[in-house]
Amino acid sequence: MNFAVGERDLDTFVDGLHPDVVWEHNLGGGSPEEGTYRGRENVAQLFQRIIEPWEYMRVEPHEIQQIDEGAFHISGKMFSKHVTTDAEILTPYEQRLEFENGLLIRAQMTFGPLDSGGP
Repeated sequence: MNFAVGERDLDTFVDGLHPDVVWEHNLGGGSPEEGTYRGRENVAQLFQRIIEPWEYMRVEPHEIQQIDEGAFHISGKMFSKHVTTDAEILTPYEQRLEFENGLLIRAQMTFGPLDSGGP
């Protein structure tokens, strides 16, 4: 999924989403897109808005930990470059991803550490 976002392949990303997906995006982070998004269409629209102004966004996971059947905690760094600047931005990120029948059904994405309580 991260590969599809990094390659700006929104169709592949959306194909991996459960129809009832819930995506919690940077809750408590104060970003413009902060919020809870429900359903494939809403999550797809969120990612379209997110990737549009960036020349690239590439994540480099450093730790992937299975925390339950079908649930994973991922931490790493995101490298990105906005179309209006020459500077690369390096941001720590954490994700909690839950899958059902091979499709992402619940996700929490946070820039910086996740709240210890999880989604």
